[in-house]
Amino acid sequence: MEPLLYSHWGYRALFYTRIIWVLSHVLIFCYLYNTHDFILYLLIFGGFAAAIIPQLFWMKSFRKLTGIYPVVELFISGLFLLFSSYIIGEYSSYLAIPAMCAAAFIHTVKLRIILWIWFSITPAIVMAIVLPLSSFNLSIIEGFFFFALGCGVWKVIDTQQKMKHLLEENERQRRVLEEYTKQVETITLLEERNRMARELHDTVGHTLTSVIMGLDAVAYLINSSPEEATKNINQLRVVSRNGLEEVRNQIHHIVPSHERETLSEQLKKIANEFSLHTGTSITFEGKGPEVIVPLPFLTTLVRCLQESLTNAKRHGGATQIHITLTFEAEEMSLTIKDNGSGMDEIQFGFGLAGMKERLEAYQGELKVKSDKSGTMVICLLPIKNRKAG
Repeated sequence: MEPLLYSHWGYRALFYTRIIWVLSHVLIFCYLYNTHDFILYLLIFGGFAAAIIPQLFWMKSFRKLTGIYPVVELFISGLFLLFSSYIIGEYSSYLAIPAMCAAAFIHTVKLRIILWIWFSITPAIVMAIVLPLSSFNLSIIEGFFFFALGCGVWKVIDTQQKMKHLLEENERQRRVLEEYTKQVETITLLEERNRMARELHDTVGHTLTSVIMGLDAVAYLINSSPEEATKNINQLRVVSRNGLEEVRNQIHHIVPSHERETLSEQLKKIANEFSLHTGTSITFEGKGPEVIVPLPFLTTLVRCLQESLTNAKRHGGATQIHITLTFEAEEMSLTIKDNGSGMDEIQFGFGLAGMKERLEAYQGELKVKSDKSGTMVICLLPIKNRKAG
């Protein structure tokens, strides 16, 4: 039994009720026994022993000995009932409250059954000795009833304590859940910030690269071919507006405006625009029957292509880029191969790291190969068998 159970008001009420019950019976026994002799003092001593000794086993230092107190209660209170009834020549209901208190502290079925029998027959034995054949059945019912009442008290207190523990556990879990929710919100916020940063980096970086390259070309055409320069400026204006609109869509969590286009159509459009404004020769090749891919996959590959084209031109100075979109039974891949200067050591900066995170979020993979002849970026995504688009 946990010490917490003994702090219940029901146990405290039984504790003080037993004290009052025992002391009041001692006074009654002393009053009924009017002779001032050794027997009277023995009766008083026995009464105080019956009041104090079991109570000691109930006190704080003996809380863990829950099986001992009921046994001590039966033994001490039973002896005192027998002794006091024999001295005064009358039977009393002294054992009623001690039986109820003992029953309230029994928490094993085996011990409860054994003591229930003894608390029920002890008053009957006393009555048979003191007043033979007088109210024998009543004494049995008395012990049986008050012990059963004590079992009921234990059941009520035990149920209340279990409910209390359950409420405390629920409150603890609620606090843990609140902390977990706060952590999830923080992680979600950080992930969303990183996602927005990648989206803006890919979108703005790709658009600005196209515009800058286009403006560089316009600078050479202003004097030699004003009409061509004007045409290129108008095209750059359209690209800038489209880029601005895409940035706004990302900020407001709006899906791309071309969601009805197939993946290859969107990739071709991006490649053609980039080729037009940067003067880069770009070829596009599709392999395998095209299938419908989820929108997150489509967005991921679009961003990967934009980042790869931007890196190929800005860092590698590529003049030729070949794009291959391949559909297989359970996997699709996007390969971007350029003829740029390449890299001696592949370093995952913000752009490549963002591509890698995007792909891995959908169990995909990013492979980068680079040498003096150029760089090849391979984006892999797993797909299930889907109907053709």
